[in-house]
Amino acid sequence: MKNTNPTISNKVDSCCEPNCGPTTCQPASTGTDELAQLLGHADPRQRLQGVRGLAHCAARELAATEHLQIQIVEQLARAVADREAYIRWNLAMALGEIGHAAGIEVLARLADDEHANVRLRVALSLGLIGDPAGIPILAHYVEDSYKIGEQAVVRAFAALALGKIGHADAVPLLARLATDPDPVVRWHAAVALGDVGNPSGLEALTPLAQDPVPFTRAHTAIALAEIGDPAGLPLLDRLAEDKVPRVAAIAQAARESLRAAL
Repeated sequence: MKNTNPTISNKVDSCCEPNCGPTTCQPASTGTDELAQLLGHADPRQRLQGVRGLAHCAARELAATEHLQIQIVEQLARAVADREAYIRWNLAMALGEIGHAAGIEVLARLADDEHANVRLRVALSLGLIGDPAGIPILAHYVEDSYKIGEQAVVRAFAALALGKIGHADAVPLLARLATDPDPVVRWHAAVALGDVGNPSGLEALTPLAQDPVPFTRAHTAIALAEIGDPAGLPLLDRLAEDKVPRVAAIAQAARESLRAAL
């Protein structure tokens, strides 16, 4: 939504102006306090401006200090209970844009939101933050039932986020997603297991090597090469003989890559 309020624009533009003395120059937080006050405004457009303005301030070079980022996260937390879903999902995305681990606690309060648009943005932002502390929150989404058409988008985004976090603790959740009835979720689980790159993911990749969707089998081969464990070679041998020529070619290249790395 385009901002036509010059007062709000000025607050966003000045939120990170420095307070300079003879020998020091420190970022100011007065502007963020003013933006945070918008979060309690009766007009939801003003509240949205507050959320987006605070996220913008946190991204500005002069504001990129940990102290101010934490302060902005604490201010944004006021919007968790906002009655408008689009405010809450903008809040979730703002926390991902800021990227500070302090945002995980706030995202946890949004994890069971009734609106799927909020939940999928919680998943995305946990991936952007990339801290293993977000893994237990993503466990909420392994059985999320929301779909767009036939695609279980929240489960799919959860798989991607677990891969972005890239910690071995994500593997048990990805193993569950690897047997998901939705082929898009299984594909994202294969990609994520490769992103994690831990040998404990080999067992989860085993059923994906026989997935009915060729695209998933191809990404399983890539994941096996990314994990880089010789125990994955038998699966790559099987995939190298895949009936789909493109899958077989990708698996053969992955096998050569793995062998060269040993």
